[in-house]
Amino acid sequence: MFKVLEGGVSEPIKWSKNHLTPESNIIILDEGSSSVFLWYGAKQGLVSRRTALRQAESLKGHGFSVGKSIVGRDIKDLKEIDERKIGRVPENDELNDELQTLLNRGFKYLDDYTVTFDLEGSLPSAVKPASKPVLTEAPISEPVTIPVHKPEPVVIKAQPASIKEEIKRVSEYDTEPDLPKEITPIRSQTIEDTPMSTLEYDTAPEMELALSIQAKIGFVMIGVLDHYDDIWISKKEGGTYSVEHMDGKVCEFSISEGKIKFSSDSFKGISTNIKTEIQKKFVELSKLL
Repeated sequence: MFKVLEGGVSEPIKWSKNHLTPESNIIILDEGSSSVFLWYGAKQGLVSRRTALRQAESLKGHGFSVGKSIVGRDIKDLKEIDERKIGRVPENDELNDELQTLLNRGFKYLDDYTVTFDLEGSLPSAVKPASKPVLTEAPISEPVTIPVHKPEPVVIKAQPASIKEEIKRVSEYDTEPDLPKEITPIRSQTIEDTPMSTLEYDTAPEMELALSIQAKIGFVMIGVLDHYDDIWISKKEGGTYSVEHMDGKVCEFSISEGKIKFSSDSFKGISTNIKTEIQKKFVELSKLL
């Protein structure tokens, strides 16, 4: 467990869920789930959050040295939890529940900053070993005679000799197929090679689509900058763009079939008037394309 300090420094701290406060950004390495949990305190601003994210990404990529071992070398997932969104965003609540479950598990200290979890009682009932079945002797009953039905003989009529001679069997080992006795010659044709210099590829539609997408992304940024002087733009895995200001997220969107698709929780943290103005600006600029 780490506490992110000012200046981009992560300080190892003793394991305790009491560190998750509104004034703190906390990083937790969990090798059991191959995850890095990043807790953003409700009172933390945009700059401190970005600093904490960089520290979490660094730990995810390199791990943390404990003696001669490296903890977190195989970490695969970075899970961000925003205290301000608890109870408002389902995805955020799911990650928070996962973190709280981890913090409430029984543990033992390996050193001042590293713990190991107790295995007893950690398995859900669905995966606990089942009890061995009890075998009982079945009562002996009188023998039962089961009638056996003899299958009726099947008569296969032989094909005439003249047909047999015309049928040729092909096995999986045949390497040379039967060829007709007479082969009709194919009329020769002269094929002229087309010089490569004369081939033309029409890439204009693809270029126009790419420019249109970039322009629409820029239109969103222009609309946001009309109301906020200091914004943070980040591109996440999967091609999703996130736009934030000092007090939280403005919007999040992705590109689908050349169109901007805003997420369901976009513009929730800002006033309705500003949201309307941003959308209006985007529509006006899009008409120029």
